[in-house]
Amino acid sequence: MRTGIVQIGKLHALPLIKVIGAGSFEHCFSLRRYCDDLIQCGTERLLVDLAECTYLDSTFLGTLAGPALKLRKKGGVLQVAGSSRRVLESIRTLGLDRLFECVENVAPYDAADLRPLESGSHKEMTGELLLQAHRSLLECDPRNAPKFQDLVTYLGAEVVPADRREAH
Repeated sequence: MRTGIVQIGKLHALPLIKVIGAGSFEHCFSLRRYCDDLIQCGTERLLVDLAECTYLDSTFLGTLAGPALKLRKKGGVLQVAGSSRRVLESIRTLGLDRLFECVENVAPYDAADLRPLESGSHKEMTGELLLQAHRSLLECDPRNAPKFQDLVTYLGAEVVPADRREAH
């Protein structure tokens, strides 16, 4: 499956993430860093435009779940808008419809104001990223345990956290 494009920008001062095509693992490191930076700077609401999204893999959804959980703890929200039936079903299947605020459409905006979010994997962080994304899915909905618990257990035993990796 060919990876899609993730763009970032603002919609009336609201941080906007737009996914075109497939949202996949390749964008997750940059996506997580971007969302964490926004939340650290005080953002309380993120909007994800999925109107042109055709597919989201579990790592991408788990990566979105991480900031959504952080926002919820601060009284904020991650909104997803414009999802196709297939994408919305993925969100519902993982129980993320109870975490994300699903809205029908996004207010009109000029896509020319968006810029691409860098993609590419960071090999030394791959296992940690997979682990964090899938732990977020388990935290969101215990019904995800049969799907992801074995992966989380395996990665938990194999992955050396970044802080311990840097100490060596």
